[in-house]
Amino acid sequence: MGTQFNDYLRESREADSPDEASLRKVFREDIALGLQFQRARITRGLTQRQLAQMSGVPQPEISRIEQGAGNPTENTLKRLASALDSKLALVKA
Repeated sequence: MGTQFNDYLRESREADSPDEASLRKVFREDIALGLQFQRARITRGLTQRQLAQMSGVPQPEISRIEQGAGNPTENTLKRLASALDSKLALVKA
């Protein structure tokens, strides 16, 4: 697996059953990822700018990730998770 989220998604899609593939169309993973980071940030009462200062990830990149428009590296996701006192985990439901 590559180190970027889109690499994970591509490989995950290739392994999907037909039912999983149809569910994937209903709820896109990149949006889900961004929403998880956004919820964690808001729950902790942080602005994107504050999270950027804590994580070293530029605020515009955080914005793109939260909007589902980014393609963050594994390292970027780990830095954000660490700044949010969270662990990065890929879970296939």
